[in-house]
Amino acid sequence: MNRPNTLHLALTAAAAGLLLCASAGAAEDPRYFSAKAAGATTADFLNLPVGARAAGMGGAYSAISDDASAIYWNPAGLVQIPKLSAIFMRAQYFEDVSYQYAAYAHRLGYDSVLAGSVMLTDIGSITRTDVSGNTLGSFTPRDQVFTLSYSKAILEFSDKDMDVSMGVSAKYIKSTIVDSAKAYAGDIGLMTYNFSDIPYRLAVTATNMGGGLRYDTESNPLPLTFKLGASVNPFKNMLVATDVVFPKQNKPNVLLGAELATQPNELTRLSVRAGLNMQQMRDGLSGFSMGLGATLHFFSLDYAMTPMGELGSTHRISLTFDFPFRSPVFQRRDRTIFTKMKGISFK
Repeated sequence: MNRPNTLHLALTAAAAGLLLCASAGAAEDPRYFSAKAAGATTADFLNLPVGARAAGMGGAYSAISDDASAIYWNPAGLVQIPKLSAIFMRAQYFEDVSYQYAAYAHRLGYDSVLAGSVMLTDIGSITRTDVSGNTLGSFTPRDQVFTLSYSKAILEFSDKDMDVSMGVSAKYIKSTIVDSAKAYAGDIGLMTYNFSDIPYRLAVTATNMGGGLRYDTESNPLPLTFKLGASVNPFKNMLVATDVVFPKQNKPNVLLGAELATQPNELTRLSVRAGLNMQQMRDGLSGFSMGLGATLHFFSLDYAMTPMGELGSTHRISLTFDFPFRSPVFQRRDRTIFTKMKGISFK
């Protein structure tokens, strides 16, 4: 059996395993992975998308993630960074709700990357009352997520036509409403890269695997989510992606995203993006998202807007720093995820 077939079989086996896990969860409680599961999990802030580029593409990003935000989307994608990558994002959600995200990834060697991130939410001040309606002051709900990730390119399965990488993440989660709750969780991801005439990537992820949050006496499960993702570059500066999402707290969902870019020169890139979230459309929201991006040398500035019907619109802006200049994996002279930069130390 040749190596490409081995890779496809490995990815298929991983996908089948994740779907079996979803089936097992549904068997444990028939509500899970269905529309009846709405509200059956807690810590929904773990589902808030990070990075304006990903948000502009509707969240169809598990088979694209190629910067420090891959910690969130698919840790296997971290091996695509150059020597280092960092991202800072601020999102203005509904009303006074906002959240911030920061991540840093550093290459340990040509085949491995270590990364960490922090996510903070701020819901604003809320008046506290008792059952009789008497005012007891106010409280400020906040959430914190700290993540440590490791990604490695799998040398044994690599050849000139296809590469494969995997990644794992460990999370510490703290949520405060009036009382506080803590939990630990993990993510795992796999990504393959096919360098054919029409290059494409495939991905499998499982996120938020762990125990639940308990604010008082009852523990509620985390929003465990499985994803199958694919992205393709039909043309040099065009990227199309899709994710099939299996969330524990809802029925399966499909995300679609596209990016069209132009490069005035080797170190400058301008992009427009659009995305579609089928679940939001089913919920009566617009489901559409759009975004813009500009890369100049080491820096990328991205913006995304998502109209949410009567709820208003959400806005995200992020700044990404990649050193040296990050070239998309399918546009590199040496088309491989195994970055080899002569004269540059990885330490």
